[in-house]
Order: sequence, then structure tokens, then C-alpha cells
Amino acid sequence: MLKSPFAHRVGMTVTVLLISACGADSPEPSSTETGPGTPSGSESEAGSHLPQIEVPVEADATVEGLIDVNGHAIYARCSGTGTGNPTVVYFAGWAPDQSKLGVDTIRAVEAADDGRHRICSYERRNTGRSETVDGTQSPEEIVADADGVLEAIGEDGPFVLLGASFGGPVAGAYAVAHPDRVTAILLLDSSIPDDYIIDRRHGFAGMCLRANREADARDSLEKIDNCQLAQWAYDRRAEEPEVPLIYTAAADPSDRGDVTDDSLRKAFVRRWSPGIWKPVSAPHWMDEAEPNLVVRNLEHVIAPGGLKAPLLRRGAIGLILKSGHAGCNSTRWSVLTRTPFIRPIRYTHAPVAAI
Repeated sequence: MLKSPFAHRVGMTVTVLLISACGADSPEPSSTETGPGTPSGSESEAGSHLPQIEVPVEADATVEGLIDVNGHAIYARCSGTGTGNPTVVYFAGWAPDQSKLGVDTIRAVEAADDGRHRICSYERRNTGRSETVDGTQSPEEIVADADGVLEAIGEDGPFVLLGASFGGPVAGAYAVAHPDRVTAILLLDSSIPDDYIIDRRHGFAGMCLRANREADARDSLEKIDNCQLAQWAYDRRAEEPEVPLIYTAAADPSDRGDVTDDSLRKAFVRRWSPGIWKPVSAPHWMDEAEPNLVVRNLEHVIAPGGLKAPLLRRGAIGLILKSGHAGCNSTRWSVLTRTPFIRPIRYTHAPVAAI
């Protein structure tokens, strides 16, 4: 069953205790303690304790600090020259508390990469050293903040998206919002937009359970409705760019979710051009624990011709097809029933209901 990152806060209202898929209840590597710039809800107060990024930013300069994004102070960092390589944009996992500093969790990868790729990261609103804001963040706001950070620092793309844990659906939302700005994607044992249909498979008893949605959206540090974000990106899957994607699956699937749901996760991976499901001997938090593995897979997904498209084949759940033409209908196989059905490739972007 798909879990909600903030499910532990609603254990009294749910008959089954839901364990986090994104780190809230799972052991994770220790993070640097938050310094005196802990968000205060005021841009001026937060900024008084932290460095500011001066704009415009010189090409290939290493910069770190607060930057104004859509009227909010967001903590960000870019480092490395990445000569001849696209910029890597890192989306951190769920922040259960202020000790999770998204910019710091990628530093080990930066060190292992040794400047071969320019890597940019940021801390989402309400997390780490970024500004605290009121209300639930919408999918559009989440994408707009990533846009704002990259634009303010002068990064034009196209980008390689690197998503760890909860950073997966954030990367997925960015990819469908800006398919022309994405050249490759690497997901590290992450959640995915298709977690929405995985949760539907379980009767919406995980992240889409109303109590869990309310906890994620209103009571968590992040204030993000995981169900809404996943559905938003899933409903726009016709806009997914035809780029390579690697999904590195940790040997222990407990932080990812039920192993029986991996068939649906693999179906998501097969939609990409090509998509590679790669089991690895690494923990869920491999961005911090296995930086060399992350760098090797970055090089793999970026290298021209480095990925070979997997052969389409009939598996235990049926044949998975992806049309190469976005404007036509294609026959696909239901991953739940093995029966073929006709589905238009262009989907209507229905509004996602708020809680």
C-alpha cells in the first residue's frame, strides 16, 4: 500500500498505521543541524542570518544563499562548471522537520562529481532555510518555485532532473510542465506521479486517504498535498518528454512501498525513451549514502546513446505500449486486468480537487 509521508500524525484516525514512503518515519542519514537562519515566516528576518545570492550570477560561479523567488526567500545553491553537460536540478526528499536541509543532502554527490556537472538545488518553501508561508502549496506553485530559482540564477536549461524519494513527483510535475526544458531524468528510489493510481489500486487508503491528505497539506512542515501533486502530474502524463529515464530501485523496497506495486512502477518507467529500471544495492537515501553510484547513473543517463531502449515484452501483467505520436489513440493493456483498452494519448487536464 502506498504510504503518506506524514501519515504518522494521523494514526489515531486511521485503522492501519501507515509507514512513510518518503522518510518521515524511516531511518535516514543525519543532516547538518539548522543554523541561526531557521525560517521565521519573514523574508527579512530569515535573510538577516543567511547569505544572499547576488544577481546576475556569473556563468559557472558557485553560489549559495537566499534568493527572491515569486516574492519569497528561497535557499538555493549551484556549483560546478559542467562544461558541455546539461545542468542537473536536484529535488530533495520529504522534509519531516527542519533538520532536513535539501541543499546539504546533495553535497556528497557534488563532491563525488568534482565539478563535471553543474548541480543546482534548493529548499522548498517551509523547509530548511527557506521562508515559511501560510497555506497548502499547489502543484503550480511548486513548479513555479523551481522555475523561479533557475531563472533567477540564470540557468536556462535544458536540465537533467534528479529526484530523490519525494523529489520524484516534484521532478515529474516539472517534466510535464516544461517538457522542452528536460533532457534526462534520474530517480533515486523515489515516489512517482503514478503513485496516484497505485493508491487507487488500494482503495485510496494511503496518501489519498482524506486524513492523510489533511495531515500532509495542513499539519506537515512541507504543507504539500501528496495526492494532489501526484494526480496533477499523472493527469498530464501525455506531456512527458521523450527523454531517457533511469529509476534506481533500492534493494530494500520498504521505503518505496509495497514490493507488489513495483509492477506499476515499472510500467511508469517503460513510458520513457528509453526507461530503465535498475535494482541497486543501496539504501533508499542513496543520494546521501551512495554518491558515487548517483554520479555513475547521472553519467549514464546523460551520455549520448548511453541507454539502449528495452524491448517491449509481455510480462506477468500484460503488454505495455507507448505510442510515438502524441496526437493519436493507442491500444494499451490494463496493468490490473491484462485486457486491452483504448485510451487517447491527449488527456484532458481536469482540475484536481482540493481537500
